[in-house]
Amino acid sequence: MQRDLWGNPLIKCGEFFVYHDESVPTKRWLLIGLLFVDSQRQTSVEQVLRYHRYQESYTGEVHFSELPGSFGGVYGAKARVALRWMRTYQETLKEDAFFTALAVDRHSPAYEHRRFSKDFHAYNRFTAMALRSGIAWHLGPRGFDELKLTFVSDAKDRASRPDRDTIDNFEDYIPYRAQLDSFLAQASGKAYPRVSTKLELRDSAEDDLLQLTDLLLGATQEALVGSCSRRTKRHLGQIVASWCRELKKPPWEQNPRMHRRFDLWAFPDSNGRPYREVPLALDPGDRQLLMFPEPKR
Repeated sequence: MQRDLWGNPLIKCGEFFVYHDESVPTKRWLLIGLLFVDSQRQTSVEQVLRYHRYQESYTGEVHFSELPGSFGGVYGAKARVALRWMRTYQETLKEDAFFTALAVDRHSPAYEHRRFSKDFHAYNRFTAMALRSGIAWHLGPRGFDELKLTFVSDAKDRASRPDRDTIDNFEDYIPYRAQLDSFLAQASGKAYPRVSTKLELRDSAEDDLLQLTDLLLGATQEALVGSCSRRTKRHLGQIVASWCRELKKPPWEQNPRMHRRFDLWAFPDSNGRPYREVPLALDPGDRQLLMFPEPKR
């Protein structure tokens, strides 16, 4: 910890919004996606996303699962906005918005099914695990002593859960677990900031950063599972597969450099540990994907 001229400790504080999404594409995989955005940069990030909406004259919700099959024509405006967002994330927004995706392998022999008597127990626990990992991987190198987090989740997703108790448990559990994980890390001597968290539920239809989180997680899911037949979705999935390919290189050789900007990891391996060599269903394909050619309208 740094100190001032009189020897008093200087506390380095950070404030971040953490946008959350989850997906269950198959019986095997549960995916958790988190987007970390510095509170001082949030407005500028939102302005960039709105600019690309303006360029395509599209004001509706950008939801990965509802993307049309083509980038062209009037009905392809949503997909073109999604492609623009992926491009600007790769080129610039990754410096202000860090994305982590946890892929939970429920078919792993080390996955302890008996620990989770209800599905939401697993959702909550692995969301907290993704948050802890994201803090350590993306924010840890910045040397924060304290973090104030606003955890943002889609109100529609929470309300659609079949068990109302799930909603209350999630809202209570995430802030509690984030603070506990901080305490346990510091008690074990690890370099980990003190964390305070408040949780907000918002309508994703009115929040572009929740929609960007959905888009990044959806494209990551497609790279992992490869289940979509629509060309637009497969294209975005191949882009994420290209990022994952670059992440296997040393940071100084990556093009684009995604180190500590984008992260995909999985849990558990056969020994019950996290791992980053995640098997992808999609091949990255042509490196020209990274150039983002403009689709014909």
